[in-house]
Amino acid sequence: MLLGNQLLNALRDLGIHRLCIPRKLKCNYYLPQCIAVNLLLGKYVLCLGGFGGNVISRINDLEILSLLSMGALPCDAYLAKPSDCTASLDLLMDIPQKPRFIVDLSLWNEHTDSEKNELIEQVLTSINTIRRYLWDSNLELTSTPSEFLERIGKFARGFRHGVVIRRDKPIIHDNAVMLDPEGDCVLSEQLITRISTFVIGGIVDKERRIKDGTSRLYGLLGLSVPRCRIELRGSVIGVPDRINKIIEIILIALLETGSIEKAIIRMMSKRDRVNRLFYEFQRAAYRLRGEGSTVFVIPRSMINRINWVNASDKEVELVLRKSHIYVIDDEELSKYLLLGMARPGPLTGKYVSKA
Repeated sequence: MLLGNQLLNALRDLGIHRLCIPRKLKCNYYLPQCIAVNLLLGKYVLCLGGFGGNVISRINDLEILSLLSMGALPCDAYLAKPSDCTASLDLLMDIPQKPRFIVDLSLWNEHTDSEKNELIEQVLTSINTIRRYLWDSNLELTSTPSEFLERIGKFARGFRHGVVIRRDKPIIHDNAVMLDPEGDCVLSEQLITRISTFVIGGIVDKERRIKDGTSRLYGLLGLSVPRCRIELRGSVIGVPDRINKIIEIILIALLETGSIEKAIIRMMSKRDRVNRLFYEFQRAAYRLRGEGSTVFVIPRSMINRINWVNASDKEVELVLRKSHIYVIDDEELSKYLLLGMARPGPLTGKYVSKA
């Protein structure tokens, strides 16, 4: 979105208030951002004149129309393929320099073949994630091996991009953090607004755990920046670990919600939600002593309070089944508490109604 807003400023400076775009230019996110990305990729250029039909969008003082050869409304400018433009206009956009995301690939050779493919997929998805807010140059790949470049060329043949690719180690010019689930600091909203560069390990441990991967990478790169983890209510459980999702969590928190928690919940997969709910339910459940055994129980009224990750009913049912927790009525729990047969778990107090 930052880049899209820069496009609006640049069009305003040129006195363009009606822009016509080809009908085949499809976009599933903020339209000015999409237009700006296509211009920077060189797929289109800005041309003088043109005619339009239906109004697609109105953003501030800009009208965006569908481009028609026999349109009824004259355009101030239109988008066209470079070969189809008779009078092009110079468009000077201020490309956002921050935030900057560095994905370092020093541990590439420690991955299995399928993990390498997964890593390439995550990098390609990260480029599309970056494009929803910024421009490709806000993403930098460092310690990039030849095999990675060969594979990505096969995966995305003919794919245009402006990502910064370096064969050597990252160069940190400004304040930065390395994102590490085992880091000794917690990434906060205040920290996100102050940090310019986020270093992420190009690590995928899909088939087996790469032992101490991020900390080893930190030492290998000779970094001296803070190592920060992304937490959700005091735990990393359920926090997405895909590179593209980590990037999107930061961008959403920084540019949309102002809240890391809201950004994480928005980006959680079914697996993430189930893992986090399993953690919460097990610790919030009451321990009910029976004859020679103890079972876990949850009062029915507590379920919605525990499900703050917005899991579906089926996901909640799955968690209850996997964790062997029984749902009982509140009156039944009260009876067990009076008899001294039930005791709370370590997180029960967080979810007991204060009413």
